[in-house]
Amino acid sequence: MHFDNLWPRIRNKLVTLSLRRRGVSVRDKVVITGKLPRVVNLGAIALGYRVKFRAPSHKIRLKANPNATISIGDRTFLNDGVVVNASVGISIGKHCLIGDGVEMFDTDFHQIEEGAEVTTAPIKIGDNVWIGREALILPGVEIGDHSVIGARSVVTKSIAARVVAAGVPAKPIRSLTASDSFVRR
Repeated sequence: MHFDNLWPRIRNKLVTLSLRRRGVSVRDKVVITGKLPRVVNLGAIALGYRVKFRAPSHKIRLKANPNATISIGDRTFLNDGVVVNASVGISIGKHCLIGDGVEMFDTDFHQIEEGAEVTTAPIKIGDNVWIGREALILPGVEIGDHSVIGARSVVTKSIAARVVAAGVPAKPIRSLTASDSFVRR
């Protein structure tokens, strides 16, 4: 084994142990390049096999509020500055690619108008979904398997499987061909 490869492996093992000490369920090991994620775990956070965090300049933030859950599937990749903030639940499938600065909030945090309730609803991201840079995913959204969300889109409503959606608010702009076994690289 080359010594050049030794430190990243040791660091990833130490980070995995640190996450587990903070109550994060880690199926195998976490792979981290750059800054360590900021984790606030007042609920439950579960990471699948080989979840990868890449944060050379901005920390990735995971926050599960009391009684909330965050689950991130096997081999999902989170990029620089991603924010996942759950008040109820946010589920991200396997083999997803989450771009720089993407933010996911399952609550509006405040009333929109007098007498209205605060909107809170779980978010579900399917398998093999690619979410482009600085997209915003809002409460109650479900994104189907193999879909792509364009950069800087604001996703306010659910998106079907195998489509490209973009815009403010995000709308499907074309369908995609993707077999069930297809995984993006």
